[in-house]
Amino acid sequence: MKKLAILSVLFVGILSACASQQAQTTQVPELPVSRVVMYQSGIGYIERTANIEGDEFVLRIRPDQINDILKSLTVIDRGNGRPVSISLPVDKTTLDRLAQIPEQIHEGGLTEMLRAFRGANVKIRAKNGAFEGRIIGIEEPTYGDNDQININTNQPTSGRLTLFTNESIVNVIQLDDIRSVELYDKAISDGVTKSLNISLNEGSWKQIELRIRMDSSKKRELALSYLIAMPTWKPAYRLILDKQEQGTLQGWAIISNVTGSDWNNISFSLVSGQPMSFTYDLYTPQFLDRPDLTGQARTKALAPQVTASAVSTRPTAAPQRVSEPSYARAGGAAFAQKSASAAKKSRATSESINMMAMDYAMDEDAAMADVAEAEAEPMYDVIDDSEILSNFQDLASTSQLGSFDEYKLKSGLTVADGNTALVNLVQNTLSARDTRLFKEVPYYNFDEIPRSWHDEKSFQTVELKNSSEVALDEGPITIYRDSAIIGEGYLSRTAKDSTAYITFAAEERLSVRISDNHAKSDWQLDSVANGRCKYTEIKTQQNHFKFESHLDASTTAILPLKRFSGWEPVNFPENVVKNDTAYMVSVPVPAGESVDMPLTMQKKISRSEQLQSDACVRAVDAAIAQNLLPQELASDLKKFTESQKRLSDINMRYNQLNSQSWDIKRDQQSISDTLLGLKNIKSKTADSLRNQLIERQKSNDKKLEEIMTQMYELTVEKSELEMTLKTLNRTLQYTRS
Repeated sequence: MKKLAILSVLFVGILSACASQQAQTTQVPELPVSRVVMYQSGIGYIERTANIEGDEFVLRIRPDQINDILKSLTVIDRGNGRPVSISLPVDKTTLDRLAQIPEQIHEGGLTEMLRAFRGANVKIRAKNGAFEGRIIGIEEPTYGDNDQININTNQPTSGRLTLFTNESIVNVIQLDDIRSVELYDKAISDGVTKSLNISLNEGSWKQIELRIRMDSSKKRELALSYLIAMPTWKPAYRLILDKQEQGTLQGWAIISNVTGSDWNNISFSLVSGQPMSFTYDLYTPQFLDRPDLTGQARTKALAPQVTASAVSTRPTAAPQRVSEPSYARAGGAAFAQKSASAAKKSRATSESINMMAMDYAMDEDAAMADVAEAEAEPMYDVIDDSEILSNFQDLASTSQLGSFDEYKLKSGLTVADGNTALVNLVQNTLSARDTRLFKEVPYYNFDEIPRSWHDEKSFQTVELKNSSEVALDEGPITIYRDSAIIGEGYLSRTAKDSTAYITFAAEERLSVRISDNHAKSDWQLDSVANGRCKYTEIKTQQNHFKFESHLDASTTAILPLKRFSGWEPVNFPENVVKNDTAYMVSVPVPAGESVDMPLTMQKKISRSEQLQSDACVRAVDAAIAQNLLPQELASDLKKFTESQKRLSDINMRYNQLNSQSWDIKRDQQSISDTLLGLKNIKSKTADSLRNQLIERQKSNDKKLEEIMTQMYELTVEKSELEMTLKTLNRTLQYTRS
């Protein structure tokens, strides 16, 4: 086995400065792209391999690619050599900071430059002569709100430069009259040169050379791999329906080469899925803010602190050598979701789009013209289905990458940089049934089911079952039947053995409404122990959905019934499938008829409470009524529930009597106060009133005696019941089998 030396994001040596790097640029070999893997997380895996001769080769990259390359770069020498350094220019922001060049210089223009050079010694040549001195500043012209500028007068239309000459004279020079400015300060002229070097490297169009130097100059086979940001690949589909509830699904991918290099007969793969990816700035040098201790040093001079040297308590591990190269190091298994792109012109669907490379060149006008032409074409009289099927070839093989799917082209791919290509991927015959799909029933919760709901419109829908070996990612889909386009839809991501619902037209001849609904709660006793019970409340909600058809043929209605946490279907049809939000209920509806479909949902809530609680009593009564308990236990539990009910009645009656007694006592107090006030009044009327109050007082005393007797009796009975319940609480034990 050949000895391999791998350098993975290891920079030995220094990052050279931009200006010196450009000055030393020489013609060195560049590795061509040999393999590309595109993902749906915004990254692409690039591999470059070649046989080169020399001790240095170059990789030309855009500034926006640097951080991803630094994060993932791997260099492999398949000979006996090894890379010793990797260098690239320091970023322009850091150069700007190091040079301390004013920001105005980067903006360009005479006014900005002269304003930045305030105080500098210069020689200015103008229309009316030459002047030497120091720049004082720039004055901008000012105008009033009603001033009009006349170009035929001597009124100034530009700013003015004020210059303090060597003769102590302040000269005013119109900026429009200046022909040249000579800088006498060498430091300033050097600063301008550095500023221009920085500006030269601004912009993503400017490529940067990443140079990799090897340990010796000889012929060698090199492999280099890295990740960069790339646009996601976009799938598009065509579904050709037949009369046997089947359809042929054809899929292709739209890819764009924006890597900065041409692809010439490369190995190419698309991975279905979305691994995590992120950006991280590894390129910009980071400076730490250091504390200023000048004040302490001025206060007191400190002697240096001497510390003894130290050694590690653990031996340093020897560096591991990589025995074999790995070409698919792309941050884990790759996977892509084909997010949507507009389908191309309908006539192009009949052609074999093996490798149609379309030079977009980012021409927006051309792209808009292409779209307009596509929209103008009619949705009928297309090429025959058989021609579409026979002329389409899937050019990719599929395989598994962990839980992801990989589409690998069977032959090499050639796409120039800045171009877009279409690549055929799949052609499968799948189950495709014509159905009618309603909108999701607008329930917020099954605890709050609406009493009435009506949907007068459904959608013509293809129910597509993915029995292929790979997942189908989301994308636009054009639907054909009998050599005609019947509509366009959108295919959501559909895993293997899953069902997709593709709507392509509105349908107003089929409606649905809720004709009736019922709700109830049942109680189930789960266990009894230590004076507590565990029970389950079973909530049941049944709704009758009535479908009314005015179609000429039988159809299948698909009703999405919203899913809620805890609620489960009870009597749903066997062919029900579910997605993340709803149960998809299929209901056969004959032509011109009505169909009533009862659908029941159930929710179970388990709790634990004191045995004497109302909920536990209901659960015990339910278990006794259903004959679920042994006879002896049922007798004791029945005695318990009856005692608990009687205790509840006693408490209620006792509270009522107690309330009555307080009312009577308040009335007695009022009578006593009134009799006291009538004590000294001598009249027949006062005597009659005193007699009435005394009789009422006697009646109240009798009522109070009766009430207090009943309350005492209830208290005695309550005490006996509480003793009975305590005994039962200690002895009752039950667990539902």
